[in-house]
Amino acid sequence: MKIVVTGCKGQLGTALRSLSKKHDSYDWMFLSRNDLDITDNDRIEAFFSENDMSGSVLINCSAYTDVEKAEDETEKAFLINRDGAKNLARASSSFCFRLIHISTDFVFSGDKGSPYKEDDVPDPVSVYGKSKYAGELEVLKCKKNCLIIRTSWLYSATHNTFVKKIYSRLIDGKPFSVVLDETGSPTYAADLAEMLVSIIERIKNVNVFPTGIYHFCNKGEVTRYYFAKKIAEIIRNSTSIQPVLSDELNMKARRPHNSALDCVRSVKQFGLKIRPWEEALKEAVNEIRSE
Repeated sequence: MKIVVTGCKGQLGTALRSLSKKHDSYDWMFLSRNDLDITDNDRIEAFFSENDMSGSVLINCSAYTDVEKAEDETEKAFLINRDGAKNLARASSSFCFRLIHISTDFVFSGDKGSPYKEDDVPDPVSVYGKSKYAGELEVLKCKKNCLIIRTSWLYSATHNTFVKKIYSRLIDGKPFSVVLDETGSPTYAADLAEMLVSIIERIKNVNVFPTGIYHFCNKGEVTRYYFAKKIAEIIRNSTSIQPVLSDELNMKARRPHNSALDCVRSVKQFGLKIRPWEEALKEAVNEIRSE
């Protein structure tokens, strides 16, 4: 069975490539934008015409993810996050493969006082969030064999994400501030990659399943400030970290104040065992330390 991964150079694509060595019974194909530009429908048609995808799975990790730049590059964000998703969803129907599309917690406004469930109504407050929600709507038009996996606060030991940035600032030793009024569910890219393979194990022998939305993140929720403090605790670093409110940072894009995700549906549907975010973070930080 073939598993195709678009956006293979991002942190999730990188995590899946690493994991593929463990799951070598599958025929993996990793595609960068140069290999397959998902915004170019002609290239998509040509690629899938040349490559037999019947019964295979495509994991779409391609995305425009710069939340700040998206405010100025609206057209580009929607081209990748909406139109790219639409192109792949249509291709999945035409060329008979299953699509797993990766989405985000930023489709929500952040006004809810508890973790968001899949059926909660999206109301994004940034261009990035709006473009990702638009992509979800395009995928949902394909009524079968497509899954949307929303994740949140994705990080890894391989890319310069929040965890690596905080780690570097702690090692630098100069006091710094971190946002206090943003709560979410951190997700280790390696754990998300494992979850995706678990899903594929469940659906690989199912000819038809209804298109649906599922959430995945590590268990629990935390503010960005206390997330940073946990990194300091893991490496036993005493650098001063001060809390700051998001309004004080003068960012272009609004962020949800609460974007924690409820993963109960995923646990029940796919039999997942999700470890706490603290445990996953410790593994990632130790990997960063060993570099």
